[in-house]
Amino acid sequence: KEIRLTPQVDPPQISVQVSLSDHLWGHEIQIDLQKSGCNLMQASGNAAQPILLHYPDAELWSPENPALYDLEIRLIHKNEVLDTIKSYCGFREIKLQPDEHGIPKIFLNRKQIFQYGPLDQGYWPDGLYTAPTDEALCFDIEFCKSLGMNMIRKHIKVEPARWYYHCDRMGMLVWQDMPC
Repeated sequence: KEIRLTPQVDPPQISVQVSLSDHLWGHEIQIDLQKSGCNLMQASGNAAQPILLHYPDAELWSPENPALYDLEIRLIHKNEVLDTIKSYCGFREIKLQPDEHGIPKIFLNRKQIFQYGPLDQGYWPDGLYTAPTDEALCFDIEFCKSLGMNMIRKHIKVEPARWYYHCDRMGMLVWQDMPC
């Protein structure tokens, strides 16, 4: 039904929580962590508990180095693969914590980060709220990156999942307003 990924940077690991339909709860979950088509590691368990992927050699995701890893998650029953999904993840950690003067600041991967970017309402001249193409979704992100920006604040609109994927892939942080 759903996967929930929770990264941690020290030590580098991803907690994967898989939600299944009730009739599948006893089945095994196998997860491969991959980079550029190569298997880096495998972990397994069942959906009752989070499955931890410990990968000490992980590159941390940042706007300067948007390192992403592929995930292949399989549902197994009696050594037979019943279902497979593919996703991706990044090893990153964002926290609000006090700086050396006690003032709350945003930290990415345990380092203070200054975020610079536009308030984006997501209008399209040829589609109003819907981007005409996948290239159009990328254009604004690429333009912001070319101006040295590392963040986009999405205002009163939730974009399609593909837009957030492009932000992850290109190294763009997103502040998501919550629409009414």
